[in-house]
Amino acid sequence: MNLISKFWQDEAGVLLSAEAAIVGTVAVVGISTGLTVVAKSVNEELKDVGFAIRSLDQSYNIPARKGCAGGMTAGSAFQQAPVKKSLAELREVARKAEQAEKAARERAQKAAEQRARMTPQPERLRRQIEQQKKDRRSAPARKKARQI
Repeated sequence: MNLISKFWQDEAGVLLSAEAAIVGTVAVVGISTGLTVVAKSVNEELKDVGFAIRSLDQSYNIPARKGCAGGMTAGSAFQQAPVKKSLAELREVARKAEQAEKAARERAQKAAEQRARMTPQPERLRRQIEQQKKDRRSAPARKKARQI
C-alpha cells in the first residue's frame, strides 16, 4: 500500500493534457496521411499485377487422341484475344475507374464548400444581426409614415 501511495504522490513524470492532445493530433494526422499513401501504393501494385497476369498468353490446344481399340478422346482448345487488345481494354477500365474516383472526390469537395458557405461566418452573422436591429428600429417609423 505504501508503494501505491508513493506513486500516487509522485509528479516527476506528469504529462500535461495539452501535450497529450498535441501529440495525439500529430499522431492521428501522420497515421491518416500514411494510410492514404499506403492505399494508393497498394492500388497501383494491384493494377500492375493485373496487367502482368493479363500479359501472359493463356491460349492452349490439346489435340484429339484416338486409341487402337477404337476409343477416342476429344481435343480442347482456347484461343485468347490478342494481348495488346485486352491490355488496351484493361487500361480503359482503369482510366474510367480513375475518372469516377476523381469525380466523386470533386463532388465531395463541392459539397463541403457548399456546407461551408451555408454555415454563417462570425462577421457575416454579426452584420445580419446589426441589420435586423436596424430593421426593428426603423419599423415603427415606417408604420407612422404609412398611417399619415
